[in-house]
Amino acid sequence: MPVFPNNVSLRQLRAFDEVARQGAFAPAARELCLTQSALSESIRQLEEALGLRLFDRTTRTVGLTAAGQAFLLDVRQAFETLEQGFQNLGDLAALRRGKVRIAAAPSVLAVLLLPVLPALRTRHPGIEVDLIEDSAEGIAQRVQAGSVDFGVGAAHPAGGDLLTQPLISDAMGLVARLDEPLLQAGRLTAADLARLPHLAFVGLTTDTAISQLLASAPGMPQNLLQTPLRLSNPQLLFEAVSLGLGVSIVPALTARHPSLGLQGDLGFRLLDEPRILRRTLLIQRPRRALSPAAQLLFDALAAQVRTLAQFEGIMPD
Repeated sequence: MPVFPNNVSLRQLRAFDEVARQGAFAPAARELCLTQSALSESIRQLEEALGLRLFDRTTRTVGLTAAGQAFLLDVRQAFETLEQGFQNLGDLAALRRGKVRIAAAPSVLAVLLLPVLPALRTRHPGIEVDLIEDSAEGIAQRVQAGSVDFGVGAAHPAGGDLLTQPLISDAMGLVARLDEPLLQAGRLTAADLARLPHLAFVGLTTDTAISQLLASAPGMPQNLLQTPLRLSNPQLLFEAVSLGLGVSIVPALTARHPSLGLQGDLGFRLLDEPRILRRTLLIQRPRRALSPAAQLLFDALAAQVRTLAQFEGIMPD
């Protein structure tokens, strides 16, 4: 059973937090709209209930004791949890007013997230959705900063202690014009691309997770890594391939990008060797449950993942 002293109040904990924040009783009392004597009495009662001194007081300064510093971290975490709980209750009471912010890789936005929005808007027209395209590093930074509800993309060192949950894996393959013979080859390897002098290779910029995944794959030929043309997103890459500037290697999920279908003159086939898998993750801050509106969108996202599993090279995790 949780241990919480009956004689400790939320008002006393807020008083403790504000004195620690201000470093003095007078400004803390003004912020809390209390007299300084009432504030001092609240702190005295709290220390008495806990059996520990939380502040070292002098005539001019107020500083936290070691016990006070440790307790402050727990109090602030508890306040954050309570605030999140109140927000969640509000969202549950009115999903019609929710707002969801998601950072994701370009292909995730186009293939996983955008297709689920029409049905979501029909059922919950008041939910606002912000979809933000970013690199793996940018996604991690946005989630760390709390500027988005969750991220969807590859793992990145910038993620630090972020929580990740496997969502979908997809295999790499060749994207090329339909008249490229390699699309019809019985077996396709990266070495096949290196042996054909007529082929130029079009890549994505080095800050993208796809480019980094190719660079780390074993036995990748240099002409696939040191490319004469690099682009920042899949749509531009497909345009370049359509214009005859070369071929490229992309994950199967990226190959489902609507712009590939709109071109009409491009094809995709999986690479047999090396077998390169990209793993896409749900990325969240620790100790932060999704709001009901964000959970609603994530559930729709998971359903879209299951739908895409019918295509070769795409596997739900």
